[in-house]
Amino acid sequence: MSFAALHARDAQMANINITPLVDVMLVLLVIFMVALPTLSQRLPLVLSQSEQSSDTHPLKLLIEAGDTYSLDGITLSRAELGQRLAVALANGAPSVLQVQASPEAEYDTVALGVATARKAGIETVVLAAY
Repeated sequence: MSFAALHARDAQMANINITPLVDVMLVLLVIFMVALPTLSQRLPLVLSQSEQSSDTHPLKLLIEAGDTYSLDGITLSRAELGQRLAVALANGAPSVLQVQASPEAEYDTVALGVATARKAGIETVVLAAY
């Protein structure tokens, strides 16, 4: 019987106070909600709303996995892509680039390809389904 009385005194439950934890989580949530828009980078693109006329044929850039760029069927590196686009624009090619990105291609690869095209002088970038 003395054994049961001993456990009755020690039967107090230790409860964790979660109020400070909730407070900290709410503060972190607010901080991230305020800081996140300033951390995102935007890529300036003008997306075409209408079909291209039949007399102008845009340059076609295919971006695949593994940093592989193909401009009108010719496989190029990113540096060669910029040079090839600059030469094409100097030769009178339209300043329109149609970009098709493979679902396996990384976002950075696509963004760098579009940035290279913009640096080469491409004014209009059209994103097309793969």
